[in-house]
Amino acid sequence: MKFSALLLLFFAVLHSAQALPEAELQRYIDEAIKAGGGEVVIPPGEHLIERGLKITDAKKLRIIGLDAEETVLKLPPVAYALATGTTTAGATSIPVSAQRGFKPGMRLKIEADGELDSFTKKPRPYHLAIVKAVEKDAIQLDAPLKFPVPDGTMIRHEDAPNLIEIRGASEEVRIEKLTLDGGRIEGDPPIRGHAQLCAIFASGKYDYEKGPTGPKVKKLRISRCYIQNCHGRGVALYSVEAAEIDGCTIRDTSDEAIDFDHFTEKSVATHNHITRSHIGVELNDATQCLVAGNEFLACGTGINLWRWCKHSGLNEGNLIVKNSFERTLGNAIQIATGTKSNTIAQNEITSSGKNGIILSGESQIVKANKITASTLKPILIQEGTHDVSQ
Repeated sequence: MKFSALLLLFFAVLHSAQALPEAELQRYIDEAIKAGGGEVVIPPGEHLIERGLKITDAKKLRIIGLDAEETVLKLPPVAYALATGTTTAGATSIPVSAQRGFKPGMRLKIEADGELDSFTKKPRPYHLAIVKAVEKDAIQLDAPLKFPVPDGTMIRHEDAPNLIEIRGASEEVRIEKLTLDGGRIEGDPPIRGHAQLCAIFASGKYDYEKGPTGPKVKKLRISRCYIQNCHGRGVALYSVEAAEIDGCTIRDTSDEAIDFDHFTEKSVATHNHITRSHIGVELNDATQCLVAGNEFLACGTGINLWRWCKHSGLNEGNLIVKNSFERTLGNAIQIATGTKSNTIAQNEITSSGKNGIILSGESQIVKANKITASTLKPILIQEGTHDVSQ
């Protein structure tokens, strides 16, 4: 591994326990990428990340804290507003009952039906506007609304950042011994950030219909991190190959704690502790991934495997083994339509709020799972023919 000259600069502040400016952290990362690889050691302290750290086309880059609990990268409180009353299409102002963080020039993501989506053939669940001015009880817009805004609609920042974003042909990026805080605070409304407001978001280029259209992010490793308070995902992987998420504690995420998404393959999540998250691990169009030895406590759903894209061979050959689930609000493990030949084995499921395991798709292998005290059924088969033995 090559080590860039930035390390000599960084070691001078390692023990300062002072926050570093985001621009300085980004500069050290950029220099390491330019040098062909290196190690960026982040000193103890709480480092505010307002725009998101960007990693693009990196090779053999390691970002590490000296102490996972004392080295914190944190997003600011989320920018949002709630619409008051119904605002009709053509209006240039949206009355709001609450708002925080908006500034002139920001793009708004209004979470109400918008234009027709070319892929789903249904209205998109949002439309956009640009802030002209911010008032106490209203947001002024720079152009008339194209679609109405119903009462209570959530309005967010369209360009809200992820804490760390990894793009391009990045390979062998390692993120270790950090606390990654998504900025969610007590009293925030329920927000599902999806591909925004994540602790770590990694993506190669892809298209729903064409599949991967560029190099995948490869051999990303995330280990010994605390990931918490995210409005989006804890870790989101899109078109990624051979990633490892190991030995992390992920808690209080409004979306998925770990997301293996479109065209992610041969990636693993092992020995993680996942608590109070909407979904513990999601596999969506993921293939030959391993989810093993994780602990799930008080999540909405433990593991969710489902299909979005129509390509053949997706959602097959995944292994869900030797995990423990306790007190999920819904199903502990759910396998959806359009999935095939996945293995669910040797998991321990206790006190699921709905079913222990719910099966759809075809030819799933379910064996040697220990399931106790499910509110509904230990195993429910909704469709398909499967190899099930207890």
